[in-house]
Amino acid sequence: MKAKLYITRAIKISAFILLSALVIGFLQEYVLCHHDANRMRLDAFYIEDKDTIDVAMIGSSEMYSGVSPALLYEKYGVTSFPYATASSTAAAMKTQIKEVERNQSPKLIVIEINCFLYGTDNEEKESSIRNYIDNVPLNGNKIEYIETTPAVRDLGRREFYFPIIKYHGVWNDFPEPWNKMTSRFTQDMRGYTYLRGYKTTAQKLNVNEKIYNPTLPADETRNDLEPRYEVFLREFLDYCKEQKYDNLLFVRFPHIVKKETYKRFTRGNAAFDIISEYGFNYINFERDENVMTYTADDYYNYDHLNIYGSVKFTDYFGKIITEKYKVPKTVLDEKNTEQWNESVDFWHKFYDYTEYRFKQNTKNKKIELWETNDLINKVEAYAAKQK
Repeated sequence: MKAKLYITRAIKISAFILLSALVIGFLQEYVLCHHDANRMRLDAFYIEDKDTIDVAMIGSSEMYSGVSPALLYEKYGVTSFPYATASSTAAAMKTQIKEVERNQSPKLIVIEINCFLYGTDNEEKESSIRNYIDNVPLNGNKIEYIETTPAVRDLGRREFYFPIIKYHGVWNDFPEPWNKMTSRFTQDMRGYTYLRGYKTTAQKLNVNEKIYNPTLPADETRNDLEPRYEVFLREFLDYCKEQKYDNLLFVRFPHIVKKETYKRFTRGNAAFDIISEYGFNYINFERDENVMTYTADDYYNYDHLNIYGSVKFTDYFGKIITEKYKVPKTVLDEKNTEQWNESVDFWHKFYDYTEYRFKQNTKNKKIELWETNDLINKVEAYAAKQK
């Protein structure tokens, strides 16, 4: 009789624990979390069908504003995705490449080196850390990152295992996050996103100071990386060598370089020497004569291309990876082919809508455009009006 009672109690306790875990998991995944474009983008990566992304782009915000995956697919037949978050840290790079390899089998992994070129400290910045790791599903790679990253330990590992502790106060923000939360549900149910992680801003850069871009292709000036960032870069390169990666391309994406960022450019030159020492390929687009002809109208701020610049750069980048690095056209099944064609169709509607927002933006304010239900509805409504 007692044995039966103990079994019943054990079942009830187990059921309660399981139910509590499911509720907590749901709340911290969809409700009590920081809703932003970084979260939506990483979720979008994880819902992609396995082994359907041939070009994975890891790094910081330059990746998701500089290349349009839908346009790259339309022009070159190659699937891609920016596995990237704003101000990504150097300590996160190994986890990023591990997560890409865990979910996809890319023919080319493009690594933007921004995180290694900082002159000030980005490694302890909580927002930079959380932009990435809060949005990675719990698995061995995430656990390793949490346990081995000093900045995470200093902030408190418990909040990284259970983000609901950090974001429990989000209740007070509702109903404002509702659109983003329901957008997350929608893309999870759909199983893919139209823009495939792309984000832009309907704004053009106003330049009111000297810029260095016309002289950069011939500029060989080098300044050493900050010591801790050189250590980070070499440790990452050591890891890549140990894993025998033969599909890596390191890059420096284009920026408008001014006096305050010139030293960062010279560190990019120095990074070439280090990366070459390890036998990996590196393209510095800040020294590319074709890219350095882009004007301020192709950027929305000094560090990011706007949609006009990204159209130019996507075409140029696509030509390089398919012709020089021999990335073949992606072979997809019927379902994924149809989905990528839908992305192409939506991209053109999105481009037209973004142009419309540019025309509306007479005061040249910052208007961010990234995939939510609200944006999709506005894009489709605008497209319908043009017919």
